[in-house]
Amino acid sequence: MNASTKKLTTAAVCTALAVIMCVFTAYLPLSFMPLFLAAFCIFLACKRGSIYYGALCAAASVGLMFLMTGLSVKWLAFVLMFAPYGILAHFIHRFNYFKVKSAIIRAVTAVVFFNATFGIVYAVTVNVLSVGIDGMNIAEWANMLGGYPVLAVVATLILMPLDFIFSTMSIVILKKIPAPVTRIKPRSDSSASPAQSVENGDGGQADYDIFGYEINGAHSPAPDVHTADGDRDENKQNAENDKADNNDGKQQ
Repeated sequence: MNASTKKLTTAAVCTALAVIMCVFTAYLPLSFMPLFLAAFCIFLACKRGSIYYGALCAAASVGLMFLMTGLSVKWLAFVLMFAPYGILAHFIHRFNYFKVKSAIIRAVTAVVFFNATFGIVYAVTVNVLSVGIDGMNIAEWANMLGGYPVLAVVATLILMPLDFIFSTMSIVILKKIPAPVTRIKPRSDSSASPAQSVENGDGGQADYDIFGYEINGAHSPAPDVHTADGDRDENKQNAENDKADNNDGKQQ
């Protein structure tokens, strides 16, 4: 399976998983956590496919979720916050929370992004749509907590630990899903010996996981023909020497 096919397969699987997360969000009450996992699927499509495949994954997920929820707060949160967050994570992936300078850069970027997008979602919801979450008026809910600034602080305190989890998950899972690489198969030579054919990988079939990556190739190393011949010649020589010694003993 070539690299482009692997990328397409990865993007398709990630899109399917993201859509499943959107279904959970659409039909479960007060459920925004699946959108976080959908954003992670978009991130995987970017990292193991390309930014183009990641954008297609995000567009397909956003469109299918709109068919399920319509113009709702959940859909706005996904299209304005979580889907762009999955793409943003692709660019800031090298910044993690395990080094001081890297952690500061990632934390500042995440805080600015979450507050900017959360503010847009809140403004559109309250001033344009005038809708709530599962029958709950967002403006009244924010006033009960102390207004939008308090609501924004609460949202940031929830989203920042999620970004830490996101960053840690990405390090672990990307190690389990290797990046697709283009491999040039050695040219098959009809005059090559069977041992050379096995060594070159001719005639073997590899197994692939759901992402299209090789997990169990049939390219087992060939036996060392030269070493085997050498051992056989040495054994033959030792037998001849033993026979000669026996003959000398009989003659004496």
